[in-house]
Amino acid sequence: MRKVFVLEERAHIVSELQWQFEGEIDWQIRGFSAELDLFQLVLRENSEEFLVILDLSVGKQVCLQFLQRFMGSRGSFPVIVFSEDPKLNLEWALRELGVFHLQLGSLEPERIAKICRWHFDLQRPEQLTPLQINQRSI
Repeated sequence: MRKVFVLEERAHIVSELQWQFEGEIDWQIRGFSAELDLFQLVLRENSEEFLVILDLSVGKQVCLQFLQRFMGSRGSFPVIVFSEDPKLNLEWALRELGVFHLQLGSLEPERIAKICRWHFDLQRPEQLTPLQINQRSI
């Protein structure tokens, strides 16, 4: 199961991503409004099975607090940050805190979904069945 956890005030990103992944049974999109609830969940999850999206509209302090907890945690996991402010001056600080993608300006759900798919495709290369392996060697 591929999981995307979103920290946001409104369920806007969650609903857009649910629409993007509609009909794909191996995706779970889940929203959170409390940073601590999200962090406690990610500590219990397998870090290879999820990524986190932080919407800076919940507050820069809240997002930075989550990222600081993230840096001090036992594992690591991918984090995407979304901000409607296209001139965000925190880019390098966020990258140093482990953010692998920043989506600035308008929300582009297709792009975020594409990045999620790309990330999980890298995590799980295509598994070949014995039949496929035999056909490739012929």
